[in-house]
Parts: sequence; C-alpha cells; structure tokens
Amino acid sequence: MQKKYRHKLNMLEPGAKMCTGIGLGLIISFISWLAGCYILTVIAGAIASILTVLLFILIIIEAHQDKVLYEEAKKSDPDIK
Repeated sequence: MQKKYRHKLNMLEPGAKMCTGIGLGLIISFISWLAGCYILTVIAGAIASILTVLLFILIIIEAHQDKVLYEEAKKSDPDIK
C-alpha cells in the first residue's frame, strides 16, 4: 500500500520565482565579472547554481508525487489511461 502524501508539492509559482532568481544571479555574476569584481562573481554564481540544483531536486520530487498519485487514481478508476 502506497503512503498518502500530506502535502502535494506544486512548483509552478515557486519555480518561476526561482528561475527569476537564477537569471538575476547569472546577470549579476556576468556584470561583476566584466567589472572585475571576482568575489561578487563567485558569490552570485554560487547562489544561481544552488538555486538551480534545488529547483531540479524539487521538480524531481513533484514528478514522483505525480506518478504515485496517478498510479493510485488509475487503480481506483479503470477508465483512466
């Protein structure tokens, strides 16, 4: 028996905000690199990288939850394909 999820992860709105943060981090990193401020380049690049990895992990979790919930619905309703 599959365990029921208390909370369904929905990454649409948070994912969009995270993509904005990733883009801003990359832009700040590039501009600071052009300006020669390499410490800010590394910090902004690291933040963008961490957000990217976190976003991918959360999307993988959401996809797994969707798959489990789909399989449960398919078992209870044979008309679902």
